[in-house]
Amino acid sequence: MESKTDEIQEWFDKIDDLLVVIDNKGEIVRVNQGWIDYCANNNLDQKIIQGAEDYLELLNQSSNAEAADTIKEILELEIPEYSTHFHYMDKDGDKLWFEVKIKTVKLDSNEPAGAVIFHTPLKGSGIQSITVETVLESMTDGFYLLDDQLRFNYINEVAEKIIGRKRDEILGLTAHEVFPKLKGSNLEHQLLTALRTKEHMEFDENFSNYDGWSHIKLIPLKNGGLAIYFQNIEQQKKLEEKLTEFAYYDFLTGLPNRRKMTEIAFSLKERKKKFSFFYINLDNLKFINALYNYASGDKVVVSVAERLQSLSDHRCHVGRLEGDEFIVIRESAPGERLEIFAEKLMDLFKDPFMLADFQSAYVTASIGIACIPFDTERLRDLVAFAETAMYEAKKEKGSSYSFYRPKMRSQRERRVLIEKSLMGCLEDSGFYFTVQPQISGGGINLSGIEVLARWKHPVLGELSPLEFIEVAEQSGTIAHLTTHLLHEVLKVIKDWEQLYGWNIKTAINMTPSLLANTVFFEEFFNLLEHYGVCPSLLEVELTEHAEMAYSETTMRNLELCREKGISIAIDDFGTGFSMISYLTQFPINKIKIDRYFIRQIGEDAKSEAVLKSLIHLAQSIECELLAEGVERPEEVLFLKENSCTVFQGYYYDKPLQVKDFERKYLSDLSFSSQK
Repeated sequence: MESKTDEIQEWFDKIDDLLVVIDNKGEIVRVNQGWIDYCANNNLDQKIIQGAEDYLELLNQSSNAEAADTIKEILELEIPEYSTHFHYMDKDGDKLWFEVKIKTVKLDSNEPAGAVIFHTPLKGSGIQSITVETVLESMTDGFYLLDDQLRFNYINEVAEKIIGRKRDEILGLTAHEVFPKLKGSNLEHQLLTALRTKEHMEFDENFSNYDGWSHIKLIPLKNGGLAIYFQNIEQQKKLEEKLTEFAYYDFLTGLPNRRKMTEIAFSLKERKKKFSFFYINLDNLKFINALYNYASGDKVVVSVAERLQSLSDHRCHVGRLEGDEFIVIRESAPGERLEIFAEKLMDLFKDPFMLADFQSAYVTASIGIACIPFDTERLRDLVAFAETAMYEAKKEKGSSYSFYRPKMRSQRERRVLIEKSLMGCLEDSGFYFTVQPQISGGGINLSGIEVLARWKHPVLGELSPLEFIEVAEQSGTIAHLTTHLLHEVLKVIKDWEQLYGWNIKTAINMTPSLLANTVFFEEFFNLLEHYGVCPSLLEVELTEHAEMAYSETTMRNLELCREKGISIAIDDFGTGFSMISYLTQFPINKIKIDRYFIRQIGEDAKSEAVLKSLIHLAQSIECELLAEGVERPEEVLFLKENSCTVFQGYYYDKPLQVKDFERKYLSDLSFSSQK
């Protein structure tokens, strides 16, 4: 599927002029092949063909400050276009002169999107003593003179080629005789007006018989008549159309982008139409990008776009907002049930999506729905309401949808505040951690601790870890948060080592997105060195908040952990996605049995049988075993009888603040510990 970017580049490369495109800040965003070749063949600095370079600054460095200032005016829409001559310095210090035309590129809303700069190289310095006729014949514009009766008095060679007739056939004829369709046309009106008012006129005109669009300048002469300059701009017009299209369509999928979808919604509202927003978020696209690569993620995005377009019709408009977010605008029909359409959207995600390298993955979508005029009359609110409903849908497992309800507004405001806090500086933000003891030796030895993140938000108060960790995952701030907590945890471990001879493992939870994040693990290992903490005192727990599939990146990170002596444990074993496959795919040292099975002890014989099997499995593959959520004496007894002797749960102790843990365990000589 050819992207809009490729399509536009193809148009650029067809243009004969040497072309540079800048955005509304003056930075180079695109050049054509002709300009690249010219710069390479003429020893020009490569900066003038590179994206993100400041074109205006490059002009200033070449002593073209006046041209740079004029381009700024073009970008601010103070003037529509500008023609001039200026030079670049080559690497030897020689000047290369160009005839230059700069034209603004505008959006339909008349906002500036940038400018297109057309370069035509000039031979020599351009400062020679030449005749007027030589100038007119060497121009790249067509030129002719008309008297006050619109008779041709002069025509240059370029104009001959464009009109398709020799000058000896044209001189002495009237414009009406040369251009039979002139009568009653806009061009005739402009010619007569310029003759009458003696004012300069400039405009674009489309001539189907003469290669399309031309840019025309009419300059009244003192003794009567007109000097007329014209230039074929058909390619430029097509380019401008493509650039404008580029501003309204997503480069990867070809779908309308946020700006275009906003205009569609605005048009519907202006026509008093009832319609709904379906705000679609791909739940695990960030995970796919991290686990596989961005090429795989892009392939998923393109495939989602194609599936969504299968539902598009005259009442249904599909667009991509950004990243992992799509929008569907659906005009209402009498008696239509939006639930049925929402179900159709979810059906699109039932089949797996092909990734790069012939792999596949299931993608789930959360869909939020808001309606005009039922939920609001304002477009701004409609988008926000649909997005809020989308986050409500995320609370369900798998693909799901939710309609906006007014009570969700406060939930959305709460989430926005949490996201904003997570993106800022986390020092003094209320984050802290507790530790829960892990007990062995029949309930008398401290064999380890698990670190549990906590957050007393300065505005919202104490937050549930389930809430803020989910937001951190979805907003892409989980690495930032975990790194902050690692600083605090490692400082405490080092202090305990120096004060108490601490030599017990500390377990730290890591989500699947972290496990697939190479940059995060580099920082993790650097922190261990920075604080001087022995890696063998750390244990990484693979959490079950989302599916974790095998990937080379995840395996490489876990293998590095094992090589450094860091233990790896499976959390919540027996439920979720982990099960047996994790034991064969990943280098596991410890299994933590999920509390679900522990709670079934004495309650359900089948669950007890499964629990016994899990214990036997762990022992048979020589994995350490720990029972989570132990709260009753009968649970302890059952586990001991079945050779599970390491426990974590409220029966022994709750999660403790660091100072409380120190006082209760590290200062109590009667409580021994073991590695």
